[in-house]
Amino acid sequence: MNMDKCSDEFPTTDVFYSEISEDVPTIVSLAIASVLAISSIAIYVEELFFIHKHYQTGDQRAWKITVLLGLYPVICIMSLIAVMVPTSFTLMALITACYISFCIYIFIMMTIECYGGPDKMIETLANDKVALATPPCCCFLFCILKPIKLTRKSLKMFEVLAMQVMVVRPVVLFIAAVLWTDGRYNVKVSVDEPYVYITVVSTISTLLSMYGLIVIFGASRLHLKHYHLTLKFISLQVVIILVELQRLVFSILAERDIPECIGSRGSRVRGESLYNALLVVETFIMCLLARKGYRTQSSDSDEKLENIFVATINTETHDARANQIL
Repeated sequence: MNMDKCSDEFPTTDVFYSEISEDVPTIVSLAIASVLAISSIAIYVEELFFIHKHYQTGDQRAWKITVLLGLYPVICIMSLIAVMVPTSFTLMALITACYISFCIYIFIMMTIECYGGPDKMIETLANDKVALATPPCCCFLFCILKPIKLTRKSLKMFEVLAMQVMVVRPVVLFIAAVLWTDGRYNVKVSVDEPYVYITVVSTISTLLSMYGLIVIFGASRLHLKHYHLTLKFISLQVVIILVELQRLVFSILAERDIPECIGSRGSRVRGESLYNALLVVETFIMCLLARKGYRTQSSDSDEKLENIFVATINTETHDARANQIL
């Protein structure tokens, strides 16, 4: 299959690999990305053994942590596949978006559970003011959005803001995948292209979700400090930003023919490839940070966070049995 020089059409694997057969930098980059992706899987497997060792069977927190830690190898593998099979980029983006959306939901549920439930969270934060003028949406509205006391209604509102991305992004990216199969989804910044509108809706949904997530995290940061919530939040939030922001940046650069084309691969094709290759490296770094967040020793005791969770569950079980005896 022959392709025009500097084409915006994503090449099939036979064209792609015939072009890079003598491109040493590209081959080295693919090798590094492959090693990092495989390493992220190895780290995840080791984390699974650790969770199995330190959690009781049936512990709800165990599977939540398993899902959250799985985000990093999933993105690494999806991004690597998108680099090695260029025509699969839309499908890989859809899978990545769905998993990220689910992780946002799990993270919020886990944060609320650390308080002991919504009622306990509201009770704990009863004397605190929750800041609303936070990035990425409302940091410039500090004169209008004054801090408020958290109520069940406002908590539900922030939950909805954070979780709507679970529905919106997968739906719009599914539409993108359908258009792509029909040859009507082109990564071009033009008012005539569906890509622009899909990107706008997806970006707005992500920003609103980040806003809800940041508000809940900001209110919980000090109260849940012993759970190392900051490390967990940063490792999740940075990945969301990297996935969304970098794709938009590379799309804008492609409009200015950056990076320059090589062979049949135009700026858009090469930009998508560089975006996914960078994502592998960045997500691997966040994988290490997340591992530290879920396994760092507490500053208040010598127990690991996971053991604190287990101890809490054991205490609750013991109290319940004691109440039954009484």
